[in-house]
Amino acid sequence: MAETLRASTNRVLRNPVAFSIVLSLLIGAAIIAATGTNPLIAYSEMVRGALTGSGLRNTVSRMIPIVGMALAISIPFRAGVINLGGEGQMVIGGLAGTLAAIYLPLPPVLVIPLALVAGMVAGALWALLPAIGQTALKLPILISSLLLNYPARALTGYMVRFPFADPTVTSSSTVPVPESNRIPKLALFDGVSASLVLLILLLIGVALFNLRTVPGYETRMTGLNSRFSRYGGVAVDRQVVWVMLASGGIAGMIGTHLVVGETYRFLDGDLVVSGFAWSGLLVALLARHRPGPMLAAGAFFAALQIGGLAMQRNVNVPWQIAQVLQAVVIIMIAGRFVLKARREAAAVIEGETTVTGEV
Repeated sequence: MAETLRASTNRVLRNPVAFSIVLSLLIGAAIIAATGTNPLIAYSEMVRGALTGSGLRNTVSRMIPIVGMALAISIPFRAGVINLGGEGQMVIGGLAGTLAAIYLPLPPVLVIPLALVAGMVAGALWALLPAIGQTALKLPILISSLLLNYPARALTGYMVRFPFADPTVTSSSTVPVPESNRIPKLALFDGVSASLVLLILLLIGVALFNLRTVPGYETRMTGLNSRFSRYGGVAVDRQVVWVMLASGGIAGMIGTHLVVGETYRFLDGDLVVSGFAWSGLLVALLARHRPGPMLAAGAFFAALQIGGLAMQRNVNVPWQIAQVLQAVVIIMIAGRFVLKARREAAAVIEGETTVTGEV
């Protein structure tokens, strides 16, 4: 029994993700204890609030946009393209999908999928701007994609304040999406959005694309070494364009889901305040851009956020503790990977030195 426990402990310590989660919980426990609250009670309230009753539905509902944005960000990241414009692509897509759901004079069975398609197209076109900037004008896509978040916010804010404003409310928003045109709920998890099914299908599709197709292999090779990919005949510039289109399309679809399937009207700034784009970025890093682990990491982060609110409500421990746990997990994982890379580089240099000395 002792040997089994020791072996399990060693496996946890060797796994960067498991080790980081355990360490973050210990650090969080120390912070909670410093406030005068029993960490075990606080954590039990967090688990209960996230995984029981309506908390489970809220956790799954929050997981959908987090994992969706992680998937959107991971596609270009895997090819070595850093897309920090997911927030803008989500907002632009969300508005386009909302307007389609409100104004298309078609049966609901057509309006809902067309709204999702409209969101995907709008998000993809917004993501195309930094892609063209890098391939045609040599503008760093990391900077241009990030900066485009701000005009996206301004443009959507103008649209819901003036051309598509609801004159019956004081807030800056569109009119509500008609009930018949809203994304339906599933009986699963006491009424979670049907977008969950679409998300799982997307995860499976991306996983198969990465593992079973030539373009999926090429994106991986480009992410590891773009010069080698160019030498091997990969059209890297074309690859930048299509991975950004795919990324923006998924982000726009998530924006549409958040309005047409959750809030039912586009409120100025609502999608930005949610922080789903940046939570998705953290999940993508935690899962190392792999679709399967992304689902688990997204569920973990969603549970932390929903459970943190329950912890604050029931035992008066600030919900920001959940944010601290997220930050510690990411910092520890990044630190361990950096140390691993340095050790490997040092081993290579030492090997080269040894060979040179022998010669």
